[in-house]
Amino acid sequence: MTVVDLEELAEMAVQLESTARKLGPSPERDELLRDVARFRAQLATRLSELKAKKN
Repeated sequence: MTVVDLEELAEMAVQLESTARKLGPSPERDELLRDVARFRAQLATRLSELKAKKN
């Protein structure tokens, strides 16, 4: 994946989190928010690695 691909995925994850926050409180919503946060952290790590390789 390229930096641009990962940046697009990161933006989609932001939108997914925003949508999930609009759901009513429930254990499923909480789990979804945790999953999205974990995914965003993984994306950020990978993005940093790719950007560091470019320099």
